[in-house]
Amino acid sequence: MRQTYKILAHVIAAAVVVQAALIAWTTFMAIGAIESGTEIAGPPLPAMIHGTLGMYVIPILVLALLVIALIAHAGIQWAAWLVLAVVVQIGLAIAAFSAPAIGLLHGLVAFGIIVLAEVGAWQVAHAPARAPRAARVRPAH
Repeated sequence: MRQTYKILAHVIAAAVVVQAALIAWTTFMAIGAIESGTEIAGPPLPAMIHGTLGMYVIPILVLALLVIALIAHAGIQWAAWLVLAVVVQIGLAIAAFSAPAIGLLHGLVAFGIIVLAEVGAWQVAHAPARAPRAARVRPAH
């Protein structure tokens, strides 16, 4: 289970990196379109993929990580912080459509999500194995 935790945490971090690349691609596409006088009819495909990863894929992966952490008894606090960070991230994304400056916080929290996922993976990789408790035996009288 610890190996699964580590792999899933790395996948979450990688998904956030992919999101950053997608939104950069979208930005440069939009700048190019504006400079050439082309009207942007709707969200470009990279922006839609960014949104799908952020609203559906990453939250599912993060919840799966929390379940794995609970089963493995390892990295629980990191997984819980990650769930909170993703909830905040989604809230910031929604709010940024009304107040675009909030998008700055949305970008910064993305780095926090990467850090939480990677530190959690590192902690689980370097945590001592959990030893089962010894059964208490009552002395015979």
